[in-house]
Amino acid sequence: MKFWNKSRKCIFCGIMLTVIMTAASCGIQGKTQQQDAKQGNGADMTGMAQDSGAAQQESFGSVLASYGVALPVSRPSIYVDVAGYVPGREKKVIFAGDSYGQTFDVVRSQDGEVVYTGVIPPGEIDPLSGQTLSVGDFSSFDEAGTYYIHTDIVGQSYSFEIAEDIYENLFLSMLKNISGAELQDSPEGVCDVSFGMHVVMYALQCNGTLFEAAYQHLDQSEQDKQLVTQLLYMGKWLSSRQNSDGSLYHDYEATAAFCGIMAMSWDMFGRYEASVGREYQNAADAAWKWLEKQPCETDSEKNARFYAAAQLFHTDGGVEYKTIAEEFLRARGGDYSGERFVFYGVLAYISAEKGTDRDLGTYIMRDMVDRVEAICEDVKQDGVFGTGTRTVEDNMSSMLHLSFVNYLTPSKEYTMIIENTIQYMGGLNEAGICYMGADGAQVKSLEWRGILLFGMGDMIENINELEK
Repeated sequence: MKFWNKSRKCIFCGIMLTVIMTAASCGIQGKTQQQDAKQGNGADMTGMAQDSGAAQQESFGSVLASYGVALPVSRPSIYVDVAGYVPGREKKVIFAGDSYGQTFDVVRSQDGEVVYTGVIPPGEIDPLSGQTLSVGDFSSFDEAGTYYIHTDIVGQSYSFEIAEDIYENLFLSMLKNISGAELQDSPEGVCDVSFGMHVVMYALQCNGTLFEAAYQHLDQSEQDKQLVTQLLYMGKWLSSRQNSDGSLYHDYEATAAFCGIMAMSWDMFGRYEASVGREYQNAADAAWKWLEKQPCETDSEKNARFYAAAQLFHTDGGVEYKTIAEEFLRARGGDYSGERFVFYGVLAYISAEKGTDRDLGTYIMRDMVDRVEAICEDVKQDGVFGTGTRTVEDNMSSMLHLSFVNYLTPSKEYTMIIENTIQYMGGLNEAGICYMGADGAQVKSLEWRGILLFGMGDMIENINELEK
């Protein structure tokens, strides 16, 4: 199912106009799921590396079951990318511990035939995880099929697939699974939904033709999984949480996040449907008026107000919003990537069509590129997984920043790191846990689902562009 398009477009006006009018006329239905526990930094993961025992195996098993793979009694110490490998791309297998033999076999699942034998180099201490790990390579084996890795000493890995359309299928699954993200009725949940909507909209704007092609593979019963439909539903869900005074939960950060994403939605959808645009505009204006009446003294409050102002400036172009945004940026003086209110606000400011300070924008971009170069330097020291970090949260942050810069200036190095991160999330990590798969159930956070979708789309587009 090869569906990527060789041309890049920034805006996907055709599908947006069609879908938004359909959604407006037919209505949008969705299911809201609420969680009792708060999500740290807007993210909630099941099966995290630090979890263990039956709960971890049950979570991991939900992904394996979608591939028709039975869960072994205990987690293996051979780590593979359960999400699959692509012919012609790098294929790694990680062996944990210090007893695994000198060779490994790639075994075809269908008949148990050994189709490739590779060498296991001596293990080394991974300085980031502290584990003894060894990296095997079977990149030269490209035959399509379903396989597992086996050694006489350790046993076998989970099964994985090699196929030309692995990335496209995974991308399509991520697209569909945006609709399954949990919407938590809390200030933290509002922030997660708002930033999730932001990164999903950015993914659409950057890689519109890829989404157009992917939508051709949705059947009639899956039309509600188109991202424009989902974004409209989420916007209604957020609006339903707004109080009569304009706030959400009388919480500063949640109200600022809501104000910002309403402004972004107003800009994105209002040009196609005036009534939708007015609804978002009124919601954003009411939220901003509430924010203006509140004290803004802490760093977190100032960051949140900047995000709301930057989004309103991007959409409205008002001098008031421009002044607040630029005073904040100049006072900060750097580190425009380390806090998510700031980072998403910066994206809004530098992408405004007019009125931005060119010198300030150039300075900000240099700072963001420096952040990405620092990520690359860390990766150069990481000969095991090629991600430069060992936490899922850091991986999500790095992939977001890399994908943004990689879209502007496509780079084989950036694309490779994004690919390594996708593989890390697919099970090629020091815990052997698959955080994503055909059902997408492991990642609960909408923001993180959006980042994965953006990173995967950017990677597919750039692999195609850079290998012409």
